[in-house]
Amino acid sequence: MDRRRIGSVKAAVNMYGEIIPDGNSSFSKTQEDFPEKPSSRVKELHVARRGMDRYRESRKTAQSKAMAESELFASRETIKDPASMGDVVYLENKALVVNDRSVESYEYEEVMRELELVKQELSKLKLDMASVTEEKARAKKEFEDSSSRMRSNGASVEALRGQIEAANEEHVLVELAQIEALKEAGEIEAQRVKEAGEFSFWMEETKKKRKDVIEEIDRSKELETKLGATLSDISLLQEEMKQVKGLDNVVPRGGDDDLNQQDDSFHSFERVEPSVSLESIKKELEAAKEELDSIKDEGFQFMSSMDTIRNELKHVKEETSELKKTEEQADSKVKNLNSKLARASSKLEAVTAAEEKAKSIEANLSLTLEQSRAEAEASKKENMLITEDIATIKEEIQKTESEIDVTEERLLAAMQELEAVKSSEALALEKLRSLIETTMQSRASASDHSSTITVSRFEYDYLTGHAIGAEEIADKKVAAAQAWIEALKASEREILMRTELAHRELRELRVQEEHDVSVSAKKNVDSPNVQLHLIRVRSTKSSGNWTPSRRTKLRKSATTATTESGSTSFIIKKKRKSMPNLTKFFNGKKVGKDE
Repeated sequence: MDRRRIGSVKAAVNMYGEIIPDGNSSFSKTQEDFPEKPSSRVKELHVARRGMDRYRESRKTAQSKAMAESELFASRETIKDPASMGDVVYLENKALVVNDRSVESYEYEEVMRELELVKQELSKLKLDMASVTEEKARAKKEFEDSSSRMRSNGASVEALRGQIEAANEEHVLVELAQIEALKEAGEIEAQRVKEAGEFSFWMEETKKKRKDVIEEIDRSKELETKLGATLSDISLLQEEMKQVKGLDNVVPRGGDDDLNQQDDSFHSFERVEPSVSLESIKKELEAAKEELDSIKDEGFQFMSSMDTIRNELKHVKEETSELKKTEEQADSKVKNLNSKLARASSKLEAVTAAEEKAKSIEANLSLTLEQSRAEAEASKKENMLITEDIATIKEEIQKTESEIDVTEERLLAAMQELEAVKSSEALALEKLRSLIETTMQSRASASDHSSTITVSRFEYDYLTGHAIGAEEIADKKVAAAQAWIEALKASEREILMRTELAHRELRELRVQEEHDVSVSAKKNVDSPNVQLHLIRVRSTKSSGNWTPSRRTKLRKSATTATTESGSTSFIIKKKRKSMPNLTKFFNGKKVGKDE
């Protein structure tokens, strides 16, 4: 509404061709009556010009009146002179007297016409005096209005100063809130860095524990292979003991003639040799049992260590979930801080806009105050000029009225009046010129000022640079925080993918090992070489070629066989695997013999 009110004034042009300066929209209520002032000044200038024209006309009439009065005086003198000459000249100049009377009557008519004109001018002067009094009353009223406006503008200036102080306080509060938000953002970033370090440390620890678990699994596999070898050796030893016992039972019963004919030394050697082999076998069995017990103990220890490792893995998973929760909380805090920063920046922009608006309002108020003061001074000067003009006009009216009654005195008064009119005209011209110059200067100063604030280039560059720098810093901080969050998320995803790949590889290895074990067990069960291998063992027993080298070969073959078909589930399925390992051993022995 205020801009629509002032929109009609923006394109207004005064009589001097100058554009009337636009006011601020916030002061349209206090400046509603200000556009009436240029029109009143134009009226005053028109009145002044009209007064000058009247002065010139009155001067012309005074001059013409003086000329008429001088002619009248001359005619009266000429009339008085023939009357005093006597009858002699009267008779001689009778015709001339008639002519003079006709001329006198004509001149008298001219003088009467001039007097009528003077009376008309007097009536015009009275009307002008009434208009001048009206203009004086109007000027007084405008002066009172301008003074009341000055007082109201002073009150509005005080109110605006209070608003500016409140805006400054709000600006300070917003800056403090921004500083606190920046501190909180720094603390959150430091906390996030700390949590990221702790998370990386925990991930390193989990990697180390995982490596330890893999090493323990490899060790358990080696122990399983060793256990399989020992079990195969134990089974072989048990079979050999059975064979030896069978041989002991067979040798005394076979009392043939051929055996009776053999040498006593040979019989004694045969009986001593099985007893020695039995003792050695028993010792080896005891050693194998002890080794088996120790291996079982180690297996139980490994089982307990696996349980502890599983518990640690569960603990690590719980810690990773807690770290994820803390990271989500940190993300929510960062989002809240970003929203707080956005709100603080919007408040700061609003406060700066309000401050700029208040500054523009204050500048406009100062301009309006200066204009009102200049107008008050101009109105005072105009009032003084009008009072002087009224006084001079009154004097002129009195002089003209006295001149109508007494012609001679009026002639002298007319001369004095002419001098006074000239001097007053000069004064009026000078004052009018000074008034025009003051009005032109006030118009020029008013046209120089506008509704916008003129700021220096340095201040403008400083403010724009500061705002752009603050925006760039805020964008960089937000981008860094987002990049940090993305990096943490990427590292988390990479860690999860690695753990999933490791679990998948472990599952695939277990499935492959179980598949290989089942295939090898089926092959070993279906092989027809078990009986042949037993016969070969008997023959080797009878020949007495049992040596430690054979034992190492047996162990090597057993270890190779178990290495091919070993798995983590060996401890659970060791009773099932004992027989396939034995068949593997026999197969390996057969291959060695064939070679």
